[in-house]
Amino acid sequence: MNKKIIIPAVALAFFGITIFGVNTVSAHGLGAQPEFVVNLAQKLGVSEDSVKNALDQIHQEHRADMQVKFEERLNQAVTDGKITEEQKQLILQKHSEIMEQRVSNHEALQNMTPDERREAMKSLHTELESWATEHGIDLSYFRFEKRMGMREGREN
Repeated sequence: MNKKIIIPAVALAFFGITIFGVNTVSAHGLGAQPEFVVNLAQKLGVSEDSVKNALDQIHQEHRADMQVKFEERLNQAVTDGKITEEQKQLILQKHSEIMEQRVSNHEALQNMTPDERREAMKSLHTELESWATEHGIDLSYFRFEKRMGMREGREN
């Protein structure tokens, strides 16, 4: 099948799932939604592996782009004197730890009730707040926390 059709179709599908079902996309692709991969592969007339690989590639590219933008924001904060180079390195390290933790905890969180998930997220946020306070770092540098429902003052 023509790559000019497959890549845009897969990209469109990926962004559709991102908008309408963020939880369906894990760090490992679409493991939680194999029927989506099967349906898309059938409609495009390609193998399921081709669809999985394309979606994983798009996901990895998106994450890499987000990481670059995150580092640019931190570099600007250092330039503006808002944080030190040492704090920037601490933030990058903590961010990496949190992202790894999200990947490793993904399945466990999916198997929790909403109340259990909320409590687990509160606990993680409390730990992050303590870490940030200890290092004199504003939590706003952890932009992803807003997507995770962990805004300061929010009762979840």
